[in-house]
Amino acid sequence: MNPFKFIWAMFFRLFPCPVPVGLRRIGNPDRKSPVLITCNFYLTVRRLLRKLRGIDAWLLIADSKGVNVWCAAGGNEFNTHSAVSVIKISSISDLVDHRRLVLPPLAAPGIRAKEVREQTGWSVNWGPVRAKDIPHYLRAGLHRNEGMKRVTYNWHERLDTALGTLFPFFFLGAMGFLVFARHLLLDYLAVSIVTFLFFFFTCPWLPGKRGLTKVLFLDAILGILLFVFEVSDIQTNLSVRPDLIIAMVMLLFYGTELGGLASNMPSDLDPFLARLGIGGLGNVAFAGTIRTELLNDFRVLRYYRDACIGCRSCAEVCPQGVWHMDKEKRVVLAHIEKCPAFLACLVQCEGGAIKAE
Repeated sequence: MNPFKFIWAMFFRLFPCPVPVGLRRIGNPDRKSPVLITCNFYLTVRRLLRKLRGIDAWLLIADSKGVNVWCAAGGNEFNTHSAVSVIKISSISDLVDHRRLVLPPLAAPGIRAKEVREQTGWSVNWGPVRAKDIPHYLRAGLHRNEGMKRVTYNWHERLDTALGTLFPFFFLGAMGFLVFARHLLLDYLAVSIVTFLFFFFTCPWLPGKRGLTKVLFLDAILGILLFVFEVSDIQTNLSVRPDLIIAMVMLLFYGTELGGLASNMPSDLDPFLARLGIGGLGNVAFAGTIRTELLNDFRVLRYYRDACIGCRSCAEVCPQGVWHMDKEKRVVLAHIEKCPAFLACLVQCEGGAIKAE
């Protein structure tokens, strides 16, 4: 393990942390062993290798500019060209008898399965969302249950995401207090950590469906407390007023982080920043994408049943189960209210039945 790369990938995930592309042998693979593809983000590869211990497989590491699967696919860095290129340069076709690829489903907004098949002759199987399920998936003959298809966002997943996306802002804030308000630095560190833990453990039970809505509820309570301290002139040795202000500001950061950085949740921040003309930050694109236009209501997801050819692609890649198959083996837009504008259905539909208009 490279300690520097691990720290950078873990806490500064908004920025690239690449590993070399190409072919890796997992265990002792033979001509019948499965072939998996992933991105060339250091942390993704490291975690995947840990989960694949004891498995014999071929792993293709495709170029995603050193960005994780979800962000790279959404930013069109982990795309069809990436997958096709690594298949060709690795000469994997000479090492196995089959032509079946296992791809991470969070890559579905960027990698078109139909084009990979047409350009290489390899078929695409969408694997489990979580790396920990891959061994069971492989032992089951590339079969996924419903749980393997669905993206969750529980407390430890939120914690992991926040460590990689919020830490740079937390670090910059600490540097600012160190330079301009050193007497409040310890308050900043303590309050930031406490509010962070409180929000991420309680957010499923807070009012509202989106992160920003949940945070505004907490900020309203803190604002009332701040108002009480201001009008009552309560004397205390504690720095209550600046602590309350720090908590309110940090909660806004936490709330906007909750949406948009998980593939099963709409973004609160992206539409707002796009309206301000801010196109992106690091590896995260805010403006000019179909996802942002869907979230801004500039586009609407439409489904044309007569054009559906029953390829099932949309139902296979949707992380929220928005699409269901009916008795005629055509899909039904069953739960549009759950749609997080993931875009995989739009990209993978082989009949052109799904459009963002």
